[in-house]
Amino acid sequence: MSGSETGPGSQNESKSTYPKRRRTVQQVLQVPDTSSQAEESGDDNDDVSSVTSTEDCSDSPNVMRKRPRGKPRKCKLQFRCTNFLKEDHGQPIFGIQFNYNTKEGYPINFATVGGNRVTIYECLKEGKLKVVQAYIDADTQENFYTCAWTYEDVSGQALLAVAGSRGIIRIISPTTMQNIKHFVGHGNSVNELKFHPRDPNMLLSVGKDHSLRLWNIKTDFCVAILGGVDGHRDEVLSADFNIDGSRVMSCGMDHSLKLWNMNEMITNAMTLSYNYDVSKIKKTFPTVRNHFPDFSTRDIHRNYVDCVRWFGDFVLSKVHVCQRSPSGCKSHNFESKILTKK
Repeated sequence: MSGSETGPGSQNESKSTYPKRRRTVQQVLQVPDTSSQAEESGDDNDDVSSVTSTEDCSDSPNVMRKRPRGKPRKCKLQFRCTNFLKEDHGQPIFGIQFNYNTKEGYPINFATVGGNRVTIYECLKEGKLKVVQAYIDADTQENFYTCAWTYEDVSGQALLAVAGSRGIIRIISPTTMQNIKHFVGHGNSVNELKFHPRDPNMLLSVGKDHSLRLWNIKTDFCVAILGGVDGHRDEVLSADFNIDGSRVMSCGMDHSLKLWNMNEMITNAMTLSYNYDVSKIKKTFPTVRNHFPDFSTRDIHRNYVDCVRWFGDFVLSKVHVCQRSPSGCKSHNFESKILTKK
């Protein structure tokens, strides 16, 4: 009798339990689809998803369904390639720079450097490009690495500075279509050029001789040399001014990042470079030499740092990382990190 009483009781419990579980599943399936709402509202709910099953069900009706895989996520900012070109010199293009000094309403120009050629393009409507000028160096062994735009402080005409493997910095005037000046000082290749954000005549160059040099392209003086005792121990690859030109961050083959302060001695030398008359004083210009950066580190990257840029009080640095997979193949990645100024 005890067995007969237990048997029917267990069957009744299973029959009463099964519809309850089934109703729970129906509650889950009746939850409205929020995938369309997630797409319209942005990325707030994109990462919230769950898989419903009859084996693991909860009594809570707030269970969201998984977003369908077939629908791609809508991108608010969509970019597309409107045009491309290939220069016929057959050499890598190492540098490209837009001219941000043009007035409103004037055409937008940019320059590219590769091999012994400098090419200036004009951006037209609908993504079309027009070749405006092309400068070819007389030395076929020249290989330009970098370029930078500036302007004459009196006439406002655009000027383009280029440099490369021969270590000669050339100043080109697109208006007169001539190479108006050149500077020699690094003794080896020049890897990057940057103009001062406040003074269009102050040009910063970094080179293979482990140093940074500041030039006045109007009076042809080398204002300052950054490097030496605590400077870079290998080739300097990149440098950048901050927004007001009071600091310079540099990087190079020695895996290091160095912060240089445009101190009072350098700023006084910049002012002196406009008024210094060699014919009267009978002495060469007193170039300032700074051997000690304000900050230096080699603990950020494991390989050489080939690019550094200021972003407000932040510094973005990039390094090329070559890794070998277990199969023996090499994979090339780019590692970037952001430093903050304290």
